[in-house]
Amino acid sequence: MVTEYRYLDILWLDNVLMNYIILWVTVKVSKIKCVSWRLWVSAGIGALYAVFIFLPQFQAMRTIPLKICLSLIMLLAAFEFNNIGQFIKVLAFFYCTTFIFGGAAFGIYYFLGEGVQVQDGIFYIENYPVKILAFACIIVITLGRNLRDFMRNRLNHQELLYTIGIYFDGEKAEVEGLLDTGNALYDPISQNPVIVVEFAEVRHILPSDIQDIFIKSKENDLEFITKTVANSSWIGRFRMIPFMALGKENGMLIGFKPDKVSILMDGDWQETRDIIIGIYARQLSKDSEYHALINPQLIQ
Repeated sequence: MVTEYRYLDILWLDNVLMNYIILWVTVKVSKIKCVSWRLWVSAGIGALYAVFIFLPQFQAMRTIPLKICLSLIMLLAAFEFNNIGQFIKVLAFFYCTTFIFGGAAFGIYYFLGEGVQVQDGIFYIENYPVKILAFACIIVITLGRNLRDFMRNRLNHQELLYTIGIYFDGEKAEVEGLLDTGNALYDPISQNPVIVVEFAEVRHILPSDIQDIFIKSKENDLEFITKTVANSSWIGRFRMIPFMALGKENGMLIGFKPDKVSILMDGDWQETRDIIIGIYARQLSKDSEYHALINPQLIQ
């Protein structure tokens, strides 16, 4: 059996460039800081692996656990992580970008009519011309720019979602909230920022007389609200918050001051007591992805 070594240098160069592009896109969509030379080192590590598993004497390196270990090593070489949550996020972006680029690269090679062999996730091209490499890089870089915007708008939407815990009179409501840069609501009395939450999510922690306002659909009846709140034993905890959003101008939200609110950020619960919860009678998200709108001041 004769082993062919003629194109190992091209194979290594191809994988260095492709790995670098994938890492670069990962940087852009994850918005994590890094230096360029670390991306090149990481890309080189991945390219060496591609060369090694091409050789018969390194067939044992083709196992899935080793490939997973390689991706972890590449990310550790490329980035400095502050916590495990940040690492998992970047790992997810890295794999997503890799899969998309893999499909794009295969499509390029296929439509150009070159002989392509795919083995263990690595592309091997017979009679590999340099012009194909250059053309592939141009296409993938262009794709990368569009993919960056797409992933930032679509995937990074998940970064705007936070789990919040609302505590009131010994009870707790846990809600998925969206960081809403358009939420500039503040309590006119205390000037505390407001989190808008769907009534259904906090109903069980509210006093029964306050629940009746929403159950009877009286949230727009100022006279009924005033009378109910005035007769409530929790009158000192409830507010009327003016707003000009949520599908209505010159509206009023019923709000209350909780015992505290905790927000899950990067794996840690951050607590605040200087907050007001505004109760919204209807649904905030059509697909029920979130049930609260978080004032950006709380995250800052």
